[in-house]
Amino acid sequence: MIKRLLFDVSTSVMFVGYAKDDVLADFSIRIAKRDHAKYLVDRIDQVIDRNRLTLDDIDEIIIGIGPGSYTGLRIAVMVGKMLAYTKNIKLRAVSSLYFMTSGYEEKVAALIDARRGFVFSQVHDKGSILLEDGYRYLDDLTAIDAYKGSKVIFIDDRNFLISPKNIYEKSVEVKNVHDLVPNYLRKTEAENNHDQKSGN
Repeated sequence: MIKRLLFDVSTSVMFVGYAKDDVLADFSIRIAKRDHAKYLVDRIDQVIDRNRLTLDDIDEIIIGIGPGSYTGLRIAVMVGKMLAYTKNIKLRAVSSLYFMTSGYEEKVAALIDARRGFVFSQVHDKGSILLEDGYRYLDDLTAIDAYKGSKVIFIDDRNFLISPKNIYEKSVEVKNVHDLVPNYLRKTEAENNHDQKSGN
């Protein structure tokens, strides 16, 4: 039996799960605005302790690496890399858009609000990615063929569904944890301000 720790912190929903092979054995969610950094490690500890495990018992860690909240992605990737490196645990990465909507069986348009009319978006159907992760204007999605006829899921505390089996199958093994970086997809406000000042 493979014991997997899964977590995603790309939105206001912090999800931490423990799976035995393909079955979700336990999970914890927390709804927040901008304070996930204070709680992620503690929630991981709670889930592991509840199942009478230690980190040494975990075979694999799978993390959502974005797109989504800039701060949330940095936290998830930093914690994932730290645990994988210090405990010599295999690390895998997957799109946060797929992670948080992996349990839906129909064709899904997974969306995360990116503000100012923009969304982070992906369309998938039964494990096939029909529209890759992108930073798009919401109104433009209706003109994209892959988007048409999909179940639209704006990921929040009431709209997400997890499948450890699907997450694992779509995840990619991280060969060198030091090389893993979040998938931000858009520049930060500081980067935009810098570019404007430098004329880029």
